[in-house]
Amino acid sequence: MEEHVILSERLEDQLKAVEWAKAEQKRLLKEKGERISKELMETMTPFILKQQKG
Repeated sequence: MEEHVILSERLEDQLKAVEWAKAEQKRLLKEKGERISKELMETMTPFILKQQKG
């Protein structure tokens, strides 16, 4: 992830920086959620299949 430094005193530049930060946060949370879901499915699928057979 690249770093951004806010040096501008212009309101429009600050608003763009805030919008970027919100979008970046949303992207990171989505990636984390997808990773957790994948790991959970990989862990639980064999367990669920074993329970159905037993």
